[in-house]
Amino acid sequence: MKINIGNLVFCPRLITTIFAVIFFLLFIYLGFWQLDRAEQKREFQSFYNERLQEEIINLNNNLISNTSDFLWRRVSATGIFLEEQQILLDNQVNAGQAGYYVYTPFKIKNSSDIFLINRGWVPVGKDRNKSPKLIFTEGEVTIEGVFKKEPRTGVLLMENKAEKLEDGITRFQKIVISEISDKTKINLFPYVIRLLPESKYGYIRNWKLRNSGENVHIGYAYQWFAFATTLFIIYFVLNIKRQGYVNE
Repeated sequence: MKINIGNLVFCPRLITTIFAVIFFLLFIYLGFWQLDRAEQKREFQSFYNERLQEEIINLNNNLISNTSDFLWRRVSATGIFLEEQQILLDNQVNAGQAGYYVYTPFKIKNSSDIFLINRGWVPVGKDRNKSPKLIFTEGEVTIEGVFKKEPRTGVLLMENKAEKLEDGITRFQKIVISEISDKTKINLFPYVIRLLPESKYGYIRNWKLRNSGENVHIGYAYQWFAFATTLFIIYFVLNIKRQGYVNE
């Protein structure tokens, strides 16, 4: 294929053209895919912000029939902490210091529902083989938190082995509710409640504000489009020559 452009001629080889077209279309596809991911993250962030602004739900007065109606909503509940079982989520850092997130089962009053409550962060201490100092709350209390799915937090490099530090205190590398239910013999609700910073009966709760992450995907999209543009320029420059050079 030859295309004359004044005293220049564009004469790419077929195999070069095929590869250039394939990769050009691939880069364009990946760019638009990243833009679509950014839009999904933007929509979820909007959904998340709207849910947190809605009126708090009292779990004692509302039957949980559809969990999607409760997801990311602020909730309150009256009941008792099942203090005989404490779950420590390992490898959590606060202000550069190693520690745990403490999860305690909480039984809703006049209900069979039992939730894992993320009560916040505590430092590991000098000896990882010993349990950190924990709060034990007796009697009926009222808590406030956010209704959410199992956390993705946790580094799992091997089997999620339960490590018993002392009676009723078990350390896990990742929160998997089904595994914790088996270990504790408590039928836990398949969602957790993260205690609000202003609620009582917790530890350090420097919860990070959720970021949609859309800017990361937009950045990736620009990179893929830049690759496509660079490929097009290189393809064009390498395959255009002067008339006399082509005729020799």
